[in-house]
Amino acid sequence: MILSKPFDSFKVDSLSKRWAAVLLLLFAWGVSFLFFMYPPGDPDFSQLLYWYEDLSDASDYMSFIDAHPLTEVFTLQNVIYIVSVMGYIAVMHLIGLFYFTMYVCDLREVPLSKAPKIYLTRIWWMILYSATLLIPGLIALAILPYIFLFLIPALYIRPGLVMFEKKDIYSATVTSFSKTRGHKFSIFLELLVIALIFFVIRFFVGMLLKSGSPGIMLVEAFLVSYFTLVIFRNIGTRFHMITILNK
Repeated sequence: MILSKPFDSFKVDSLSKRWAAVLLLLFAWGVSFLFFMYPPGDPDFSQLLYWYEDLSDASDYMSFIDAHPLTEVFTLQNVIYIVSVMGYIAVMHLIGLFYFTMYVCDLREVPLSKAPKIYLTRIWWMILYSATLLIPGLIALAILPYIFLFLIPALYIRPGLVMFEKKDIYSATVTSFSKTRGHKFSIFLELLVIALIFFVIRFFVGMLLKSGSPGIMLVEAFLVSYFTLVIFRNIGTRFHMITILNK
């Protein structure tokens, strides 16, 4: 069976210990809401956009930059905000990986009490690898943003290979490329379905609630948190299915 059941991924509370999934979702919701309501730094980049438009219209770029330095419109507070966004994404990724660990333990009939040990023992490999690829990854995203449409399905089961098969991150990357052969397109379709559902719900929420209000922040924080767990549950399902098929 090549296709899994993408809509099963939405049953994020369907674990042997339902309370653990609910608590994790509530924790992620709280983290997201606090970040959306009280983001560190300055999220307003409008002055930078105006500066760039004026720069594009200038006849002498160097004279314009001398007269209007970038530091006037791109402040330390903007930098703090960008760093905080990256930190928030990292925290949500770690929360998602913990849910993934619990879910795969359930699928493999491993006691849920062992999930924290598995997670804490192996997560450092993921953190180290992410840190070493941070700058190259940002450069690749800026130059070739669509490359991630091909890379994400190819690397989809890598977290499971690191967490549960104790591979180092580099051999896990190679193995993931190999074992997802024949699955990459269906993985892409499942992610597309999940993303479309997210954006449709977000669109209607935006129509019903006032932009910037605590209400919309609360709902958007829940959506981001819930769909983070949905994606990592999907990763867990796919990892379990592919590793069983290849045995």
